[in-house]
Amino acid sequence: MDVTESDLVVSQRQVDRGFNLIEVVIATSLIGLLTTVMAAAIVVSLRTTPSTENRLDDARSTRALATWLSHDTTSAPRFLPEQAQGGLNLTTTDTGDNNDCGGEGTNLLHLQWTEAAFQNTTHVANYRYVSDGSEGEIRRYACSAVGSGAFSAPSVRLLTSRLDPAQTPVVVAAPSTGDVTSVTFQLAGKSGETVAIETGSRNPADFFP
Repeated sequence: MDVTESDLVVSQRQVDRGFNLIEVVIATSLIGLLTTVMAAAIVVSLRTTPSTENRLDDARSTRALATWLSHDTTSAPRFLPEQAQGGLNLTTTDTGDNNDCGGEGTNLLHLQWTEAAFQNTTHVANYRYVSDGSEGEIRRYACSAVGSGAFSAPSVRLLTSRLDPAQTPVVVAAPSTGDVTSVTFQLAGKSGETVAIETGSRNPADFFP
């Protein structure tokens, strides 16, 4: 079949004819729909950004607490309350039994354990809540005593800040399977977010005869 020059001209005109009215209407409708969806997504993102930033701040401020709590609870036996070998004390009353290191604030969790060497050394990690009325924080006071001697000068670490001063942190310790105690810190941040930090002590059978 021979193709004439006029046929080629007609075919080229059909290719170059552009959009018809129906195609323009459809394209415009699709662009409008996509624009509406994108605008809604941007609005939602802008509204949730402060909440996301607050959650990130809360997560960063509790990182040290999670790190040291895991370290201390794997060192201390599960005994509740403390016994001669050590254990956990959640009493909030400020007595010498839960403030060996002389820390400020209110006791949240007092952990004690003894390590046998040339002389027995008693270690204490005391988590205390301190509030100045505008913001609360949790501090870790650590000290040790050799034999029956006095406790050493404490080392202090800031574990958590930006806590709601109207809501004192709650610490719950409950025995679970295998004679291991689960310790949970329930915290309320100034942003309104609540955070739970949980860890567990070791089985005393692993290191007591």
